[in-house]
This record gives sequence, structure tokens and C-alpha cells, in this order.
Amino acid sequence: MNQINELIRQIQALVAGMNAQSRVMAVLMLGSILVGAGFLAQGYTAISVSKEYFLGGQSFSSEELDQMELALGAAGLREYERVGNRIQFPSASKDAYLKALLDAKAMPKPLGSEMDEAFKSGNILESMSVTQMKFRNAKIKDMQAALRSFPFIKEALITYDERAEGFSSSKKKAVSVTITPRGSAELTASQKRSIITYIQKSFADLPSSNIALIDTRTGEAEVGNDDPEAMAHDQYLKTKSFHEQQLKRKAIELLTAYGDVQVAVNVELDNTLAEETEELKYNEKPTTIQSSTTKKELESQRSNAGGRPGTEPNALANRGASLANADQSSTTKEQTETERRITGNTLVSSKRVGLKVTNAMISVSIPFSYYQKAYLHTWQLRNPDQKPSDAPAPKESDLSQIRTETANNVKLKLDGILDKLTPGEDTLPRVTVTEHLDLPEPLPPEPSFMETSLAWFGQSWQTLALLGLAGAALVSLRSFAKTPPPSAAEPAFERGFDIPLDDATELNLTSLADDDSGPISDGEEGEGDGTVQFRTTGAELKQGLTELVRANPDAAATLLRNWISDG
Repeated sequence: MNQINELIRQIQALVAGMNAQSRVMAVLMLGSILVGAGFLAQGYTAISVSKEYFLGGQSFSSEELDQMELALGAAGLREYERVGNRIQFPSASKDAYLKALLDAKAMPKPLGSEMDEAFKSGNILESMSVTQMKFRNAKIKDMQAALRSFPFIKEALITYDERAEGFSSSKKKAVSVTITPRGSAELTASQKRSIITYIQKSFADLPSSNIALIDTRTGEAEVGNDDPEAMAHDQYLKTKSFHEQQLKRKAIELLTAYGDVQVAVNVELDNTLAEETEELKYNEKPTTIQSSTTKKELESQRSNAGGRPGTEPNALANRGASLANADQSSTTKEQTETERRITGNTLVSSKRVGLKVTNAMISVSIPFSYYQKAYLHTWQLRNPDQKPSDAPAPKESDLSQIRTETANNVKLKLDGILDKLTPGEDTLPRVTVTEHLDLPEPLPPEPSFMETSLAWFGQSWQTLALLGLAGAALVSLRSFAKTPPPSAAEPAFERGFDIPLDDATELNLTSLADDDSGPISDGEEGEGDGTVQFRTTGAELKQGLTELVRANPDAAATLLRNWISDG
């Protein structure tokens, strides 16, 4: 404490001994030091402290970011910054931030991590019902995380319930999904169908009619539909939207030279999802596949009876025979033919893809400014030696001709991307060309003089402070240069310090002078007794004292001490 008091007294004494100019200069120097230190600190904060995004700039949900902020706040780390869906922290303290998030279990979890943790936390002492509920809860959490990863979903909540009916092992299931969309837009019909389909396929034997979807933007609930006709209708709408988007994209690419064109497309599809045809035809004439012929010929002969019976009368001797009828003979022929025939047939099977584009119509709107540019370009080609500003105002006939030519060119370009129709009469035009008035957008209001001045002052106050200090320093130096020296400002030296001449006409300084030093006088020598005499006028006294101090400082100090004591 004594040292501080001593330092304060020294500073007070130092300030008290300064003149006005020195005090102003000291204040300016102190202000310069403080301003420079502020600049250094600001530059260190803005440049030296580099930051980086967590996990390379990965986006997180609001729930995950809230958990991270709570973990970092509990660890006392406050140098982070939340930028949109990302978080940023200093690169030098990266290890400390990662450790805080790991200790608090606030790190983002990948999809499917809840099921992995449920498998790891299994216990053989758990009942089957508890295990099923645990796995179902983990599955629901993974499904919620998957829904939050959709680009149009901000938050998702899934509730599941089931109930057994009677003695049957099957259970009745019901699921409700609460969705908070991103931004201020509500869910579209296609997005709702995608969510319901995802929920239905995630649970076994879950009909779409038992799924309720709630949009928090509108507060409306939508229930799934199990009707096959509804699924076919959705497929029709998806196919129609796909063809319209493709046709619109091609049309805009072809019409980029016409400026900001507006294109609308309507596509008509065949309402047949798929068609399969099978036809069986029989030939009029049968076809022989096997033929066989069998022929049989029989010949028989019978002798007439005669003579006595026995061997002797018939074989041993010739006997007379009586003439009678000859022997009887017969011949029989048989022929059999067998033939197998089949009737020929033809089977024709064909399958065609349904939902084919049957007709497409395109409506194109050309900006009115294009006609003016086209007229000016045409006029300049006809008058190359004149300036565009000399062009006269376009007439209605000129604009009408340009409209006709533009419409024909647009139709020729778009006919190439339209499917050819079946032969027949088409009463409706497939390409329609109109125009719209494209007014220039109003310019934003210019900022007022006060706003501009405040903004400029907020950006340049540091430079202004430095210029102010420099200007004050220059003014102070100028005042210092104009200040007269002390000899001219204090005429006491000229008056001889108001010492009476009759009391100090002669001063004996013999005892104060060295032997080898010469006498100090005003040019007049004494009587030779070694007495040094000089007058006590202002200029001569100052010169004499100066020579005395240079020659013998001790003598000068003794003389001054004696003068002060006598006074």
C-alpha cells in the first residue's frame, strides 16, 4: 500500500511540475496508447481467433443444437456461435468442446443408433413384453430421426398403439404422426402420401387406414386410404406431373432467348395402367400328323368228294373216275387306312405400358419488352449509320408483325418436343403464344442522409479517432514552436535578479576558485591581490555563473547555498 501511495505522490509531483503544453502532450500520448491497445485487441479477436464448424459444417436439427448448447453451457464453454443449423467454435479449443459434448452425450446420433443401443442393453432377466416394448421404442426413435432428415420436415413425433381382440394372436395397430414442416409452407399431397407410405412399410400388417397424419401448420389430420383405386389415381397424378415437369423444362431451355418467358404445360394420359392381350386362333384345315395303311389278302380252295374211302382204292391203283364238278376256290382282299389330324391354332400375346401421353398442350407468354428489343434490333440493322437513340417509336403494325413472327418461331421450336398424334382432326391448338407486360421492378428507397452518415461513422470511427489525435498533436507542436524561450520570457536575468548594486558591487570569489583557473572578471583587473571582481548585471552574472559552474561545480554549489541561507 505504501508503494502505491508513493507512486501516486510521484505522479502528482510529476504532473504538478509540468507546464500546460506538457500536460496536453501527456494526455494525447496516453489516449494514443489506449486507442492503439484497443485496435490491437480488436484485431486479435477478429483475426487471430479462428473458428471452424462442427463436423465440417454438418447441419443439425433444432433439438440436437439445443442439447449441444446445454452441454457446452454446463461445461463453461461460451466461445461457440450458432449459425443457422450449424455450430461454430474456436479451433484452438476444439478438443475441449468435443470432450464436453462426449461427456454430456450430446453428440449427434446416426440413423439406426437407437436400435443398436437397444441390442447392446439386452438383459436375459427381462420379460418378453419389456424387451418388445424397448425395441419398439428404439424403432420409433429411429423413424422420427429419419423423418427429420427429410428436407421438408422440421420435427416429427410418432405414437404407436396396439390392442388384442378376443383370443386371436393378431393385434389391431394404430399409428399417428405429427409433422412440423420447415418454413411457413404446409405439406403437399405428395409429401403426405410419402410419409404415410413410409410409416405403413415400417410396421408389419399395418393398413394405411390406421395411420393418421397431422400437419401442425394447418392443424388438419389426414388418414391413409387402402383403396386400390386410390393408389392407381396417385400413380396417374405422379406420372402426369412427371411428364409436365419434363416438358416444361425442355420448353424453357428452348425459349431462353426470349427473356423471362412464362410456360404452362398440361398433359393428358391414357387412363390405362397396363394392358395385356392374348388371342387364340384355329386354322380352317386340319393338319395330318400320322397316317398308316394295312392291306390283307386271303385265298381259299375246296376239293370235291369221290371214290371209296380208304388208302387202297385211292392210292395203290389207278381207278376209274367219274367226271364231275372241279374243286372250289375263293380269294379275299382287305385294306385298312388310319390317319391322325389336328386343328392348327395361333396364340397372340401382347403387353403395353399404360399411362401413355395422348396429348400435350403448352401455353407460352412472351414478355412485351422482347418485342421492343426486337424492333430496335431490326431498325438498327436497317440503319447501321445511326444511333439506337435515334430510332422512332414503334408502330402497332411493326409490333404486330414481330408478334406473328415470334409466335411462328415458338411453335416451330416446341413442335419438336411434342409427341405426334394419331391421324385425325385436331381442333385445339397444341401451342398457344401470348404476351405479358413486364414492368420494371421499383427501386428500393435510398437511405437518408442521417442513415448514411451514421453508417459511415460506425465504420470509420477508428480512423476518425486517429486523425483527431494526430491533429491535436500537430496543434500542440505548433503552440510549442511559438512559445518563447525561458530567457526571453523571464526578464529577471536582465534585471540581475533584483540584487542591489551597492550591496554586491564586489564579490570575493578567491576562495571558491581553483589555482589553475583564470580570474573571472568583466575585463577589468584588480590591484593584483587575486580578487575576482565582476558586475552583477543580468547577462554578465549569468555568463559568469556559467563559467564558474563549469570550472568548479563545488564552489558554485557552496555559493548558492550561502545565498539561500542568507536569504
